[in-house]
Amino acid sequence: MNGRDTKMRDEYRFENGRPNPYLRKLGARGRKEMIAWWESVREGVRVLPKDVAEAFPDSESTVEALRLVMRLREVGRRRARSTRVRAR
Repeated sequence: MNGRDTKMRDEYRFENGRPNPYLRKLGARGRKEMIAWWESVREGVRVLPKDVAEAFPDSESTVEALRLVMRLREVGRRRARSTRVRAR
């Protein structure tokens, strides 16, 4: 089973959970570094609605579509500028 086949549950129960045994080995400095890393990375995380995620099943296809949208927006801006210049 790969990562694409697994489904997120609506709810997870953690009452039988255990602390991470490797956390103690990190120490305070390691925890601070890990938290700083996560805060820097999570800014780039976007959550897609289910219908969009189904249409774009991987990062590559999602990025390709978004770059196309960016190019189309730029073309629209250029056309709007050239129309304003001709109108003067």
